[in-house]
Amino acid sequence: MPQEFGMAADAAAWEQSISSLSDSKFFEIVRLYLGEVETPYNKQRLIQQLAGFVKNETNAQNIICLLDDFDIEVLTALWFIPNATQETLVQFFAGQYTMAELFAELSNLMARLLVYEKSDEYGTKKFLKINPFICDRLSKYISLSNIVRPAQTAQKSIDDVFIISPDFLAAFISFINSKGCACKMDGEVKKNSLAKIKSVFPGHEKAVQLVLIAFINLNLVREGEKTYEIDKKRFELFAALEPQKQYALLCAASCSRFSREGLKKEAQLLLDTLSSVGSDSYTLANLVRIGFLVGNRKSESVKTSSKSRFSRMLEAARNETEILPEQAGSLVERMLDSAVELGLLQKSGKDKNGNVVFACNKIFEATNSSTKSINIDSTFTVSIMPGLSLKELLPLTDFLEIKSYGVVTEYEITRHSVSLAFDKGWNVEKICGELQKYTDYDLPQNLKISISEWYEAYSSAMLYKGYVLKVAKKNIGIVEKNPKISSHIKETLAEGIYLLDIPLEANINDFVEESGLDFMGRVKDSFTDGEKLDFPVLTGGVPLQIGPEMKPAVPEALEGPQTINFHDAGQLLNSLKAELKKLDLTKNQREILENRIRNRLILTKEQLATTSVRLEILEADGMDFGGKLHLFEAGLKENDMMEITLPQFDNENEYFKVIGRTLGITKQTGDAVVRFQVYPTNEITNFVVSRITHLRRLRF
Repeated sequence: MPQEFGMAADAAAWEQSISSLSDSKFFEIVRLYLGEVETPYNKQRLIQQLAGFVKNETNAQNIICLLDDFDIEVLTALWFIPNATQETLVQFFAGQYTMAELFAELSNLMARLLVYEKSDEYGTKKFLKINPFICDRLSKYISLSNIVRPAQTAQKSIDDVFIISPDFLAAFISFINSKGCACKMDGEVKKNSLAKIKSVFPGHEKAVQLVLIAFINLNLVREGEKTYEIDKKRFELFAALEPQKQYALLCAASCSRFSREGLKKEAQLLLDTLSSVGSDSYTLANLVRIGFLVGNRKSESVKTSSKSRFSRMLEAARNETEILPEQAGSLVERMLDSAVELGLLQKSGKDKNGNVVFACNKIFEATNSSTKSINIDSTFTVSIMPGLSLKELLPLTDFLEIKSYGVVTEYEITRHSVSLAFDKGWNVEKICGELQKYTDYDLPQNLKISISEWYEAYSSAMLYKGYVLKVAKKNIGIVEKNPKISSHIKETLAEGIYLLDIPLEANINDFVEESGLDFMGRVKDSFTDGEKLDFPVLTGGVPLQIGPEMKPAVPEALEGPQTINFHDAGQLLNSLKAELKKLDLTKNQREILENRIRNRLILTKEQLATTSVRLEILEADGMDFGGKLHLFEAGLKENDMMEITLPQFDNENEYFKVIGRTLGITKQTGDAVVRFQVYPTNEITNFVVSRITHLRRLRF
């Protein structure tokens, strides 16, 4: 029943689309397929007859028979991209087809009754849909492989590839802690910091820059007086995430700063895209397409029909602020570039055309291989081998100073590095205990002695900065047993006097209220503490499912797509041309019908009836000044899109195309100037008609 209801709704939408055409276009379509219209006529009955023409077994078979590869690609994209617009398709096929080619193709598919436009509920957008009367037949030829094809690697890559890892992230955290990292106003690392990065992370400067941008955008670091500082509590939340989710968030955040929901959406998009790659290799262009399809995948968890009208209005209002298709495509591409730079996508070689192809790295399948990964020598150099998670490595970065990052990452323990740890509340026992967790051997005795001596020197004279809580002797027990207070005590300075770990810029009033003690006074302060929100909850990558999403899956489509029999198409076209030769026609009529056959608008010999042939000029070449002028005038009257071909200004032998709408025509002696609005920039410019080498009217 739901399927029948959906079919009826789609059929009604198609009929509404035909009905909403301008009278000239409506009758042009009707005459093309049904012949001359007798008056008086009933418009609704004509639409039903047009639907009957499409549903006719022979006609439907011929419509499918005459599809070419370009048709199949566009129809497949419309099948898998819900609510696609013209702009969506331009973005999806960017690099393969020009905007003019796509608009001409859509115009042709609409004239052939394969595609129609459906307005949204509020009439603000027009979506492209496939004619519901042809869907069942078309499903046999639909497959993702029509538009996204795995590459055949002709030349394998032997280059070493950098792969992001917990060891790399920990090394960079230690770098910021111990050496500092400062940036310019535009986000680039300053010269002094860059020199240090090159010495510690040789050859990985770009990856470090991307990760730093991600740290900033994820609020994992905060800007100090001279350098960035690690936000330890937020990093602990980040380190608790699964590695693949950490890396997806880093890739997304390295491209732009998003809202919480925006970050979740983009990081999930990357996870789903990488999961869709599987074990195959793809060119970057096809990876962008996969991301585009994943991002436009219809959500099955929320049914629009179940929402209230008010909820749909709110959703529509929110959608107005979402990323435009042309922005979304570039964002997917930037995220994939980051994924390549960080090693989530690995260059596997080149295809036969010389295009670089990429495969998804097996990094997501990696598991911790060892818990005893630390070696400490007598010079206090600490070598950490792969195997520890970021959650395990994060505490170590408080007191280890990075020396060099590599397969085995080397740190050192210095007086400076442990002093930084003492500032964060570490002591000798805690440092030694943390190191002992990950080594099979006892710590060197001279290391323990040195850390103890450094701590003794550190404790001999101390400067404190922060909030100090002083309580009366009778209230000491109450304060120390209150978890809301004791958890913030960093140091007991004297009996009843405590140094709190609350930053000076924080709002101390929140702490006072949470403590629940009515005898504690309030401190007035204009600063507020940054809220430590959890990171967005991401699911594991959900791969793109191969199978029609526009309708319930058809068995033939799941078994693999059939291919169009081009021999049958050739036979049909030749038979129509043979019928055309038999007719007694004027030169103009014959040219019009030949053009219709070439554009696959003629399906039966009955359509060749001369009564349905009216004067229609849709194209004009450079020498035909009168024809070009007539086309511009007709396009202006009907508000049709026009395709203009012009020679390059600096090279008369090269040409470029623009599409748009005619806004006005100014006739001059021996020539004319057309005022033209170029799509999609809406830039208004003037074109001299005599310079135009080819003009085409995109009728639908």
